[in-house]
Amino acid sequence: MRRAGTSDGVFGVPDRIARGALGIALLLSLGACSEQVTSSLGCPELCSDQSATLRDTVLTGAIVFDTTLTGYPLFGTTRELALVNRGDTADVRIVARFDTLPSRFLPPAPQADSAITFVDSATMIFVIDTAFVRPTAAVTIDAFDVDTTAADADRAALVPLFRPDRLIGSTSFQPAELRDTLRLKLDNAALLAKIQANARLRVGLKIRDGSFPTLRITASAFAPRVRFRVSPDSTVAPDTVNLYSSSPADPVTASAFAFYPVHAAGELPPPPQDILAIGGINGARTYMRFVIPPIVLDSVQVIRASLELTQIPSRYAGGSGDTLTVLTSAVLAGPQVTDVATEMNFLAPFGTFAVDTLRLMPGTGAKRTVEIVQLVRAWRSVGADRATRAIVLSALQEGVTPGELNFYSSDAPADVRPRLRLTYVPRRGFGIP
Repeated sequence: MRRAGTSDGVFGVPDRIARGALGIALLLSLGACSEQVTSSLGCPELCSDQSATLRDTVLTGAIVFDTTLTGYPLFGTTRELALVNRGDTADVRIVARFDTLPSRFLPPAPQADSAITFVDSATMIFVIDTAFVRPTAAVTIDAFDVDTTAADADRAALVPLFRPDRLIGSTSFQPAELRDTLRLKLDNAALLAKIQANARLRVGLKIRDGSFPTLRITASAFAPRVRFRVSPDSTVAPDTVNLYSSSPADPVTASAFAFYPVHAAGELPPPPQDILAIGGINGARTYMRFVIPPIVLDSVQVIRASLELTQIPSRYAGGSGDTLTVLTSAVLAGPQVTDVATEMNFLAPFGTFAVDTLRLMPGTGAKRTVEIVQLVRAWRSVGADRATRAIVLSALQEGVTPGELNFYSSDAPADVRPRLRLTYVPRRGFGIP
């Protein structure tokens, strides 16, 4: 059973996630196949049987709950943001806030500090991730003055501000120029007017031209900044303004609003009950909770554990040609945490367990398998009373490409539901026969 929903977002999206664990009967289908294997499992003197029988078991009800949540990465949790322009298919813009602008500068001695009455060579500087995605055609990045008295989270008021009469800068880049650091020219007069009015500078970035252009801006090590000359005297150093948001009142939330994405188009509603979603501009993630009978894990040695999924062509035609990398993360929250959205905040770093990754295209459909044997073994060692047996499936490119992967959920017909297949051998006792 499942319910689709969205994580709490800055734009007031309702949170419709499940609020408790849902239990269903676990049906165990044994004996699907077996294989006789002979090997030296132990010394002949101590073991009466030198053969092991590999058994294949499908736990048809092992997945007791699955659902899709959207809105990832959560607002304010990442400084890796993408500019995307695929028309109505996907349109993601970025806002960078510089709410504290200098009003005076220090000229060479012996003069006293002076008011800024001159601005030249105004530039916004930021770093792009060329290893992630790099346009093959020239692109143009436009900068708009998006300062407004509307509420910080009011997307409906913000998107219309990306219009020609608010344009304060624009620069075109050839593919060869898209190397790490980009410099976007800003209008000197517009910046000077902000400084002299003691106003805020809030820059909205939008990408265009090229062939469905996408750029990922990284602010982890080098945050976007604005640099400009404050005097025609070349001995006076340029001034630099760093990211800073003065609103809302809460400092943590204000920090998140210093550099954040704005989705102008391309977001999808949660999928229907019988469909799971991964990826997309709206950042869909799939949550799955498992119940495996203790007798299964305690009495056998698991050799393989395969999560079997049935992929279907995406419900969304946009981005059907994108290739998405599916990541599988283990939930670390204890069983006392029953809220799904909260559980999804406690994930093991990717790579902690040797779990498969998949590279899939949204427009395809087929049976898919994710090997999670190391995770199943860890669940047995930790115990069900100490850790929630759950995973989260996400896309490496979430929020960057419009492509969304879809799979049948546990509410779909029985033959296409997700299921767990175990390959195991019975645990053996040792001793003189």
